[in-house]
Amino acid sequence: MEAGTRARADVIPCQQARRCDDARMRLVLVVGLVLAALPACGTDTLDWSGFALLRGAAGSNALPLDDDDVSAQVQLGIDWRPSPTLGAHVHLLARNDEDGGRRGRAGIVEAYLQQAFERGEHRLRLLEGAFFLPGSRENVDALWESPYAITSSALNAWLGEELRPIGIDATYTLRRRWSAAVTLFRGNDTLGSTPADRGWKLHDRWTLLGEHVRVDDEYFTSVSAETDGRLGWAARGRWNNDRTVLQLTHIDNRADALEHGELLNWNTRFDIAAADFTSGDWTVAAEYGWGKTIVIHEGESFSNDLRAGYVLVSRRLGPGRASLRAEEFYTQSVQEGHAFTAAYLWTARPKLRAGAEIIATGEDLRAQLELRYSFP
Repeated sequence: MEAGTRARADVIPCQQARRCDDARMRLVLVVGLVLAALPACGTDTLDWSGFALLRGAAGSNALPLDDDDVSAQVQLGIDWRPSPTLGAHVHLLARNDEDGGRRGRAGIVEAYLQQAFERGEHRLRLLEGAFFLPGSRENVDALWESPYAITSSALNAWLGEELRPIGIDATYTLRRRWSAAVTLFRGNDTLGSTPADRGWKLHDRWTLLGEHVRVDDEYFTSVSAETDGRLGWAARGRWNNDRTVLQLTHIDNRADALEHGELLNWNTRFDIAAADFTSGDWTVAAEYGWGKTIVIHEGESFSNDLRAGYVLVSRRLGPGRASLRAEEFYTQSVQEGHAFTAAYLWTARPKLRAGAEIIATGEDLRAQLELRYSFP
């Protein structure tokens, strides 16, 4: 961030910070009560699944490849489906390192209710709670995981770290091909801070509800803190057939672009064009995002242009999958680069998967090995 944007704005009253913490605690309490009540609903309507992994990395620790040399995590998804039209989902995560943040070692990633209605050629799906914004063409597996590589592209790594709508998402689908959706959400006021200040990273570190992720020596980012009382919104349109998906998404967090204690709001408007095509064992996927993020200091706006995108080609090879990904990422006056990823994921046994990945960007290189066990 430029020096002018680092200066602090007027101090925000302590009661506003307390409201943010109170809202977080209320959400955690509600989810805890839901988890406690689920067993009483009957095991025939309750499903759970997840994985545990151990990962080792070697090579560059410079951005965008900065990551832990050794990491471990466990993720668990719990789904309650009492009827075809009603469901609930909770996504839990625990890991060995907070990565310099706060309240990031274990907690809730997603927690939402879901309703689905269908009449003839018309479908309506509603989500209420905290969820990943639907639409990624890369992170398409359960628990927002990628089946193609160990780490996500810079674009989806950023969305997993800084965007978690807490609100309502409504999707209308016609003839199973055309769909339109709108999302209204709270939180996510700091969306844009990591690429605009720290720079893009390639990882798969999903932020927890209530977690504060370190951006630099002074500021943090949070998906769940609500500091300005404004609703953000997103909209998307999509067309698909049996092999192809085409989608366009717009995101506007409507943040006030001011400083709130250790959280610096960035007003971010971002568009994403996405597509994928699958034929037999082959998949081609691509996403490209562009937009602008703004912060205000002493009545003057400072802006950064953001761009990131990738093209991915993947093929199933017996019990494994090989993938190649090329991408670019750009933040005005902060960072510009390209990265190339080669990954192979091999399912040795039905519940055991081994993975290897190499990422090259500029003169830097990082190699990773992963062992993942799925359950139950």
